[in-house]
Amino acid sequence: MSFLIPIGAIIISYFFGCFSTSRMIAKTFKHLNIYKVGTGHPDTENIFCNVSKPLGLLSAVIDISKSYLFLTLLKWLFTGFEAGRLFANPNWLMLYGLFMLIGHSLPLTHKFRGGRGVLTYIGFIGYFALIPMSVATGLALIFIIFFKQMRFGQYSIVILPALIAQLMNTVIPQYRGVYESGFILKLVGIAVLMGIINFVVSKRLGEI
Repeated sequence: MSFLIPIGAIIISYFFGCFSTSRMIAKTFKHLNIYKVGTGHPDTENIFCNVSKPLGLLSAVIDISKSYLFLTLLKWLFTGFEAGRLFANPNWLMLYGLFMLIGHSLPLTHKFRGGRGVLTYIGFIGYFALIPMSVATGLALIFIIFFKQMRFGQYSIVILPALIAQLMNTVIPQYRGVYESGFILKLVGIAVLMGIINFVVSKRLGEI
């Protein structure tokens, strides 16, 4: 029956991802339906640009934090009992994080109309590779704030963590071996899946 543990965690992860911060904030603070505001897209960018900049920043912080804390909580819960420890290893946690990301971008609870998931992605990948993701996010903010390249900044967040992790392994002696080649390949795989998810989201929005 132990196989029910990861199946349950995957289902919970997906539906946790379905919880939309932007929808909650728009409804709670402004009594708005986010689907009828600005771009009609339920994401932090729409909140920031078309509802309120402070609320947009709040939405961003919550989206990043919730994915990081969710994985932290799952690991803590699983390591608390013997039957669950097997399912608390990084491979399983990555799978839970991936389903959380899918739930955010393609929520069954809202007719699969979700956000792009970039901020959720930051918390998700940051849980496993905090320094590479922090550097990638810092560079993305430079592209966004100083060069007004929003989409390029988002793509940077998705692509750069794996490249930075590889660079750290190669160039910085203290970090050699910290990120194994197999782990970096997994980051690349997740980045590719993130690209596919965003393609589907853009298709639903009529951008493609």
